[in-house]
Amino acid sequence: MPASLHKAVQKRKAEFIAGRYCAREALMQLGNNPANTVGIGANREPTWPQGLVGSITHTHDYAAAVVAYHDAVRAVGIDSETWIGRASAANVRQQVLTSHERNAGCQQSFESSSHYLTLVFSAKESLFKCLFPLVNRFFDFHAAIITPDVPGSHKNGAFEFELTEDLGAGFHRGYRGRGRYTFSTSCVHTAIILTR
Repeated sequence: MPASLHKAVQKRKAEFIAGRYCAREALMQLGNNPANTVGIGANREPTWPQGLVGSITHTHDYAAAVVAYHDAVRAVGIDSETWIGRASAANVRQQVLTSHERNAGCQQSFESSSHYLTLVFSAKESLFKCLFPLVNRFFDFHAAIITPDVPGSHKNGAFEFELTEDLGAGFHRGYRGRGRYTFSTSCVHTAIILTR
């Protein structure tokens, strides 16, 4: 447990440990020595053993990690979020959605406004986790527009992201990429993988 979490509530500690456990298991599946632990960077981001990239997510009763070889995958970001409730929806919309996303016609294709809002929020979290190690700078939710495809099924789909500002390291305004999502009963899971 890092020193920064010693005074954290039990739930936060449990989520951290669950995420790191998943990361260790993922490393072992790649044949990595279990002694090679995932460190903590200056901005509290996970730091991976030499030659590997990865991402960790945890929310309430769910945790996951993904790891890949750096020579095949440039960066990866995953995120899981429980459905955003009515009490916080207005505040999240204001902080997270761009005007384009607030007025997107595809919202009607989703089961509820909460599904759409949570999907966009999670996709932006995955994007941040994916790009932060490459650009080495913080950027907010309005740095990208998320456009989900009309769902092909009620559970799985894809989305496009487009950057609205220059982030550096070749990620310029207008840069586009794709990600995937899946819905479960209690949450949405999103992922973005930038291959070599």
